[in-house]
Amino acid sequence: MLNYFAYGSNMLPQQMAERCPGSRARGKAVLRGWRFHITTRGSASIVPIPDGQVHGALWRCSARHFHTLDRYEGVALGNYRRHRIEVIDEFGHILPAITYVGARRHPGRARVNYMVTAVLAGADAFGLPEPYVLELMGWLPRVPVGEKRVRYRGSRKWRRR
Repeated sequence: MLNYFAYGSNMLPQQMAERCPGSRARGKAVLRGWRFHITTRGSASIVPIPDGQVHGALWRCSARHFHTLDRYEGVALGNYRRHRIEVIDEFGHILPAITYVGARRHPGRARVNYMVTAVLAGADAFGLPEPYVLELMGWLPRVPVGEKRVRYRGSRKWRRR
């Protein structure tokens, strides 16, 4: 059994129960030297930053579970790659773990449904610190796509006279 550090939708216990039956939640953990990030695909990732930290869930998973996670994370497609890290569990122990890092580094726009029903719900399930949850909420678009959008009317410079 290996430790898996989840910081996105895989924090959600229901999702891990479906994807990796038999995996066990170990509790919350912190990854130092990284920052939470939304990719251009609209999904969660992490990027290295010296003074950053990512809060998440620590799971015990088998090698079979990691093959399943590879498929869901799109490792073969180049969307994510496995990365060996060290996390600090809620008791202060430094533990080796595996996480997934997205291939895209440019920031994107969070998918509202994904953030609310998976990432924030998972953060709530593990009782992540409120300041960190507020940081996650900062990735939500101020005006969700399709709501109260102002119609683009073109540039006035190019209007016909």
